[in-house]
Amino acid sequence: MVGPGARAELLAALFCDAQDVIEACRVKSDPELGAAALLLAQVAGQDLEVEKDEGGGPKVSIRRGVAPERIISLVDPEARHGHRSRFDRYDGYKVHLSVDLDSDLITAAEATHATAPDGALLPRLLDADPVKVQQVVADTAYGSGDIREDMAECGIELIAPAPPPVAPGGRFTKADFTIDLHLGTATCPAGHTVSPHLRTGRQERKRVQFRFPAELCGACPLRERCTTSPRGRIVEIGPHEGLLQQARSERWTESFRDRYGRRARVERKAAQVKFRSPKIPWRGLAKAVAWAKLKAAALNLDRMGRLGLVPI
Repeated sequence: MVGPGARAELLAALFCDAQDVIEACRVKSDPELGAAALLLAQVAGQDLEVEKDEGGGPKVSIRRGVAPERIISLVDPEARHGHRSRFDRYDGYKVHLSVDLDSDLITAAEATHATAPDGALLPRLLDADPVKVQQVVADTAYGSGDIREDMAECGIELIAPAPPPVAPGGRFTKADFTIDLHLGTATCPAGHTVSPHLRTGRQERKRVQFRFPAELCGACPLRERCTTSPRGRIVEIGPHEGLLQQARSERWTESFRDRYGRRARVERKAAQVKFRSPKIPWRGLAKAVAWAKLKAAALNLDRMGRLGLVPI
């Protein structure tokens, strides 16, 4: 079994070897060699912390956490780690689709790094649609306050669940507090009510904090289910809290469930895209985008044939 000292020595030796290779490549005028040296520098440095030891040499240790946009493949440096949930992870790229629910035709297809948020691609998908969109049915990833505001400004009805509030350790979430936006108050599950304490950001994009006093939380019988902070519980709301509250209340209505159920067609179309190709078979983001568009075009031609449509 390798001890901590031997592991540190091996890390330092590998890091020094990488440095020597990179320095040797700098004096060469070969673009391909320079690109390989840059990739080596990125890979060698993304997971390491480097300090000087007592003798002036490098003291190398594994960095805690994951580096942003971490390179996971030397043969495909643009590939990234992605995750659909905490336990459902994948490597490579992410395909984004827009599907017309009436005709079952794909109206737009894009590919991004696996780390790209889903909602960020919505404007591009809508712009690529040849017909003006009046309604968008999407999952929780597209239900943020920012997206709801943007869709409202564009005159597009958004049918998507709002992201559920979360709290560490299974404690009370923001949804367990009664937040009255008209009165400007927040009431905790124990029945205590406070007014806004702190406002941050620009006035038109303000975030509001409701702070429950430490002495109040300290004596509360629900404290263990609410907070572990000695300063008391803090509940923060953003500028789109009104939109999110409305979305969360509408989520459980029969009308919303009926309309949101149509999204199953999009899931079926996504399954068709992944059929026989669970991963994009080409390397590089540009080729991933081309693959997504070719796959969408092929599925559309098949669908048009089944509908008896003839391209003009």
